[in-house]
Amino acid sequence: MKSRHSLIALLALCVFASGCAKKLKPDNLPALSGNISGTVAYRERIALPPDAKVIVSLEDVTRSGKSGRFIAQQTIRPTAQVPVPFSLRYIPAAIDRSHRYAITASILDSQDGVIWTSEEPVAISFNGPEKPIAIVLQRAVNPNAAAAPTANSGMAYKCDDIEFIAKFGADKVQILLAGRTLVLPQVVSGSGARYSDGRNTYWSKGNEALLEINGVSYQGCKTDPLPAK
Repeated sequence: MKSRHSLIALLALCVFASGCAKKLKPDNLPALSGNISGTVAYRERIALPPDAKVIVSLEDVTRSGKSGRFIAQQTIRPTAQVPVPFSLRYIPAAIDRSHRYAITASILDSQDGVIWTSEEPVAISFNGPEKPIAIVLQRAVNPNAAAAPTANSGMAYKCDDIEFIAKFGADKVQILLAGRTLVLPQVVSGSGARYSDGRNTYWSKGNEALLEINGVSYQGCKTDPLPAK
């Protein structure tokens, strides 16, 4: 009799656990719309330059201590002052509900120098109801800090484990490695020049750089003068 009661209790527990698991299935989460809306603003009473542009980016920031993986980005040329509305479109299939995501924004001048930028990324959850995102920017310390290197220029780097050459073009960089070349598009950065295709990232500031290839980060990268032609 005792074993029969134990069997009944075990069956009841299994049914209860099955029901809970069903409620927690991702299928019961709200569908992804493929669009994030909100506004970008700053606190200073300063007018936007007439040629300014606003860049809003969605990144996967699950990897702690490493640069985020770009999911989507929108460029806006505002026709009015702040707050500037944005409507960032993304591909729902690119979202992993178990990952962490964040939105950043920057306002650039006509020379692509950062004037205002996000002090901290704004966390966003895809597991609940969608809500408009209000992003408040901070004045950049050096508006020209994120200007890209001169087009058609090149820099050689020595890292702890590898060496490479970065050759800059219009809105992109070629990373020349031994037996391999990466072409990365430029993305907005609050500081330094940053290029990324989502899996690989080159990020330079001054005479130092960060290089990530397929999730592997190479440290200690510093400029090494190219030999004279």
